[in-house]
Amino acid sequence: MKRSTPKLARRLRRAAGLAIVPLAALASCSSSPNSSPNSSPNSSPKEVGPDETYPAALMRIVDGAGSPADDVFEVFVCEVPANTTDSTFTGLDLRLSLVPDTIAALMNANVSSYFDVLSHGQYRPRFVAGRTLAMAPSETHDQCVERAVDESAPTTSAVMAVANAENVATAGGGWGRPGQTCDFGFCPASTTRRALYVGASDFHPDWGPIPLLDLIEHEIGHTLDLPHSGDGRRSEDQHASALDVMSNSAAARDPAARPVRINGQDTIAINRLALGWLTSQDIAVAEPSGGRFALSSSTGPTGLRLLILTIDADAFLTVEYLAATGFNDFLPTPGIAVHRIDQSRAAC
Repeated sequence: MKRSTPKLARRLRRAAGLAIVPLAALASCSSSPNSSPNSSPNSSPKEVGPDETYPAALMRIVDGAGSPADDVFEVFVCEVPANTTDSTFTGLDLRLSLVPDTIAALMNANVSSYFDVLSHGQYRPRFVAGRTLAMAPSETHDQCVERAVDESAPTTSAVMAVANAENVATAGGGWGRPGQTCDFGFCPASTTRRALYVGASDFHPDWGPIPLLDLIEHEIGHTLDLPHSGDGRRSEDQHASALDVMSNSAAARDPAARPVRINGQDTIAINRLALGWLTSQDIAVAEPSGGRFALSSSTGPTGLRLLILTIDADAFLTVEYLAATGFNDFLPTPGIAVHRIDQSRAAC
């Protein structure tokens, strides 16, 4: 039996945000130049089963859908020496007193509940304490992560490594990787190499007793094989969107006058589908003749939460209604979000 860790980073290759407008129902038509946007609406959306007429690009995502049933992250601290040669920390003297047990407890109290809300109870990661690893002066943070993965317990799904030093601005805040798949029901992180890394910036005492969590939530998304959902073709900015934790996860804290937000925003419907949090009962594929579809909030627990508009064998549009509530309460208005999902080899 295949391991349940999803395989979607190589399947869901790029999502580019296009628009958000204040509507809760959409009259849809195909992207064909011969189709009419004024086709007679259907009385209700047609449910299209995966074995019938799902577009090929959508099937690639549906086939790999699923998040781990029991996802255990083992927390390690990478202790960066003052004389490190890793350019990630060049010129930064701050060293925080970080303890794996404390970090794991904070993650369980805050990050686990965040994903529990996002998935409506279908995914709740657990965090356990690993060790503190003293880095040699010539050792990089990436090498420290590999050591942590090697030393992780056989029951660990993924490793979370936190440096006790801040990253320089040009290095970014962290990274996450889904690792390799295997042919068993469960494979430990030491086999798959599934891991995430973050620097110490979000753990700075100035943020208060709870660190900023949006970057960690973003990197956990990467360990689940979720890609960025930025504007890859136009601005080459993969973090351009405020609508998805897998893009600009700090958007909920902007502008600066807004009180500090700990968690990131919610995620978009295609990610929910890719992780198995939406089923065929929650989505509809518009026929070329068009139709009228009443959308429920894509972040809600029930209803039609995702509409698919086919472009070609490699691409389609997703249409969803985003309510300005919950983790999306920073949005100025509810509205319809449209994303172009590109599954072509060129997009990868």
